[in-house]
Amino acid sequence: MKDSDFQNLVIEQLSQINCRLDKLDEGQAKLEAGQSKLEAGQAKLEAGQSKLEARQAKLEIQVTKLETQVKKIQKDVNVIKRDLKGVWSDIGRLDKRLTSQEDEIDSLKR
Repeated sequence: MKDSDFQNLVIEQLSQINCRLDKLDEGQAKLEAGQSKLEAGQAKLEAGQSKLEARQAKLEIQVTKLETQVKKIQKDVNVIKRDLKGVWSDIGRLDKRLTSQEDEIDSLKR
């Protein structure tokens, strides 16, 4: 093999290696770009998760407040029911007294 043939062979091999290195560099650049996109997506997800956790905390506070208000309303309903029983009892007694007085007036008229 002549020196020039050997040099041409080495140059050809180096050219192929350089081509492969260029492809590897391109692939690595694509991988790095993809990784950057994934990291950006992860940051968005983490921010979204933080927002959801904050909203959940607010909802838990609101549910607690609602539960307290429902308990108060239930107490008020119980008081109203008790008072209403008393009112109907009073109405019943007044009706009996009125009926009694009407009967007495009717008997006096005769």
